[in-house]
Formats: sequence, structure tokens, C-alpha cells
Amino acid sequence: MKKIISLICALAMILSLSAFLTSCPWDRPVEEPFGYGDDFRIIREMKMNEEKHLLVFNKAESLNFSELVLAQAIQGLYARENARYYCWASGSYETWLEDMVENYGFTYEYVTLEQMVRSYIEDYGNGYVLYNRASLVESTNSACSIAGVTGYLPVDAALKERVEGWGLELKIDASKMTERTCFDLYKDSFNTDGIVQQSPTNVRLRDWAIACGYFMFFREGTDTKELMFRGEVHDWVDEDAAMFGWVPNDEGQDVTVASQYGQFTFPSDHSFNMTVFACKNAFGEADFTQNAKETDIKAEQGKHYVCIMMSDGDNVQMWYNGFADNPKYLGAEKDNSFPMGWSIQPALLELGPNVLNYVKRNAGEKDYFVASVSGIGYIYPQVYPTLDTYTRALSAYLRRADLSVVQILDSGPSDKVVEAYAKIPELKGAIYCYGDRYAAGNGSVYWSNGKPFVSIRETLWNANVESMAERINGYAKDPTTIDGYTAINLHPWSMSYQDAVKLVSLLDESVVVVTADDFIRLITENVPHEDVVK
Repeated sequence: MKKIISLICALAMILSLSAFLTSCPWDRPVEEPFGYGDDFRIIREMKMNEEKHLLVFNKAESLNFSELVLAQAIQGLYARENARYYCWASGSYETWLEDMVENYGFTYEYVTLEQMVRSYIEDYGNGYVLYNRASLVESTNSACSIAGVTGYLPVDAALKERVEGWGLELKIDASKMTERTCFDLYKDSFNTDGIVQQSPTNVRLRDWAIACGYFMFFREGTDTKELMFRGEVHDWVDEDAAMFGWVPNDEGQDVTVASQYGQFTFPSDHSFNMTVFACKNAFGEADFTQNAKETDIKAEQGKHYVCIMMSDGDNVQMWYNGFADNPKYLGAEKDNSFPMGWSIQPALLELGPNVLNYVKRNAGEKDYFVASVSGIGYIYPQVYPTLDTYTRALSAYLRRADLSVVQILDSGPSDKVVEAYAKIPELKGAIYCYGDRYAAGNGSVYWSNGKPFVSIRETLWNANVESMAERINGYAKDPTTIDGYTAINLHPWSMSYQDAVKLVSLLDESVVVVTADDFIRLITENVPHEDVVK
């Protein structure tokens, strides 16, 4: 085994990859009074070629699964020093390509898989690692993991004869290699500041995993053997590390497992081209200052105040794949008659500054944004072991993204969590989501450091809009009590922006829709700073 590891390390050095593989984005700069400076980052940065010229694959020819895996591997390996490839795919990827041309000076041309392979051989070498998804599907993840630390291209057995005709040579046979075996053999070579949890039947996200040198795994099942292996992997990864992809079994249980080990999840299993969007040198710093997050509105007796916010904005893949221009959501035509809130992932500062800039340019006059669950990546804060460093990092991201309200998703309220988040200088307050459809708190409020943490009271989640409007119209019209305020969640998978429009049209004139920042400010200025549990 030592000989194998030594050989791999030597080959990596020959390929000039070792410097990238040993760099760590969690090398923290000098601390600010609470958090970290604006140069702090948690995501590995890719490097776009100086010409900003993209070679677009999967357009001149339609690639199958195995061909796309191979193409994304080439895409990812180049992105470490000289990103040049872009995958044409359904969703918003045509929009992003056109946006890069129009706003960032990109050019592009179409290429074939054969052209990609031959270019890679010329620039980096001709080795490949074999997998066989037909006989052992998890060998797909094993080969991609190995590719990230050796520079060898992952090749399915179905492509073996063809790629050898292009000049590739077999170096490692992983066609019978399980993820367990791959982990045991190569764990000393993988980077530990992140991990990719991706089904071996899902072709996406492989450029990112390979570019970062991350271990790819996906353990479905909850028997003891599977749970022990998952625990070993989580324990091996750094605390405060990013988990890319998505969960293999149950969202609540699996995010809990990751949270307990100190890893935050970026839902990104349907993402292409992350290695392109993470090229800061191509897009610069995102300019996401908000124009509509707060006003000078004052509390009035006889009024009831509500804010409406869409949940699930932590989903990186959602922003990559159509949410920004979807007519059901942010892309809807708006009459700007009321403020509408959208939760968003602040880590898009690094995973998609071009996406953030697009969102800002196309937002409506009264669209405002809050940070999604539960800050940078999806965690359950109650069980997160390093909540102090997590909230310090979140401080920097809120500041850079001009966000001052966070949606916290957890199993319930917690003094420890409230106190930890309340220390963040940029945070004005939070919206607490827990229980059935996030609304088990029924409008309860918790205070710390003079900041309110207000639980969801109503939720547009498979909801009857008429009944909800009738309830809200009957709520207290007294802004000096927490009963005079209602936080409303919009669930994007069961309802849409049009449902929010309908709800607002049914509200009485005494019900005032405000932004989340105004909502938090009005509560802070007018409601006694005492916990109220409903």
C-alpha cells in the first residue's frame, strides 16, 4: 500500500498538481473583533484562463453518461490552473453562458470529446483509471476519486477501446473497486477540507469533486456496516468542512449526521460547471448590495405586520438550474406592490458570483434577500460541534453579501444557538424554522443580545391560501406585542410566487407586508425584549 501511495504522490508531482492539493481554504487570516476579514473564504478557488475563452462540450455532440464523466474529469483537472471547459446542459446553463459573454467578456467554441482527450494527453499525460458501472456501479465514484489525486482520467469499460485508440493507457484498474476500498487505499491523498456525497448514478458535480481532490461516496442504507463506514468518513474529514452533493437516505437524519461531525451541506447534486462559476479571477467579487431590504416604515397601532420569505435558498443547484429566471419564483413578472423575500446561499459569493450578480440585476424593485439555512451551508446548529467558528465565518459572508437576517432550521429552539448567532455583528435577527412545515413555533420569539429570533407563524406549504388570509386578518393589530407580527414561509416545492400574490390580495388594509429586515427592526424597536413561547 505504501508503494501505491508513493507512486500516486510522485505522479501527482509530475503533473504539477501537488501545490493545489495541499492548499487549504481554511487557513484563517487575521481575525476581526468577532469574525474574519473580507478575504476569508471556505471554498476552493478555481482559475479561469486569461483569455476567458471556453471550450463547450456536450453541444457539438450529445454525450452519454460515461462520456460526460470523462469530459467533466478533463474539465475539473484543467480548472485547477487553467479552466477552459464548459458543459452545455439543460436548465439555466445557456443563460449563464450568454451572461458570461455579455457581461464578462467571454468567448467560446464547441469541441468534441475526442478533441478534449487529445488535448489533455498533450498537456498532462495519457493515463486512465478504469471503472465498470455496468458490473459495479460504485466503481464510478471510486475512479473519479482516484482521478482527483492522480490526474488519470476515469474511463468506463464501455469506452475502453475507443479512448485507447485516442492514445490513453490504462494505469489503474478500479473496475471492481468499492468506495470502501478506494477510501482505505487513497485517504492519505484526498483533501480533507471537503467531501462530495453523490450517487454513482448521477453524472453531475464530478468536475468539482475531481478539481478539488475530494473523496466521492454515497452510502445508501442504514445497517451497521454502512453507518460505521459513513461515520469513519465524516470523522476523517475536517471540522467546518463542506459537504457537496446531497444525502443518500433521509434529509433530516443525514444532515444531522453531517452536522454532528461539523460538516455543512451544500445541496448541489444537480450542478454542472461549478469549476467555472468558482473562478473568481473571471468574475471578480460579487456586488450583492441590496436596494430593497429595509425602508423607513414606522409601527402604527391598528396594523399587523407580516413578512414573506421563500425557504430552501441554500440549494446551490437550485440557483444554478433555473430558479433565478423561473416564472414561478424570482423570474416571475412582478407588479412590485409588496415586498417579497427570497432566501439565498451566501456561499454563492464563491460558488457563483456571476449568479449573484445576475440575481441582483434581475431582481424586482421590492425583492429582498435573507441568508438561508442555517447560514453557510445547511446545518442543524444544536448538534454542530464548532458553532463558534461557524458563526464567525458566517459573519464575514453576511457582511460581503449585504445580508442581515438568517433563516435558522433546527429541531427546535435552543438558548445555545440563539446566543451563538446573536454574537454576529452583521445579524439583526433571525427567522426560526422548526417542526411541521417549519411552523411549529407558531410565532414564538426568543431574545439574545437585543436581537429577536422569531419563529415562523404561517407557512405556504401545501396551504389553503384563503384560509390563511382569513386567519392573518384576524390576528392582533398591536405592534407592541409579538402577536402583532407574522413571519410567513413560502415552500418552493409545493407553492409559488403566484400563491404569495394571491395571499397578499386577500389581506385587509390593516395588514402591512414588510421586508424581513423591517420586520426584525420593528419588533426590536416596539416589542418587549422577553421570550414569548407559544
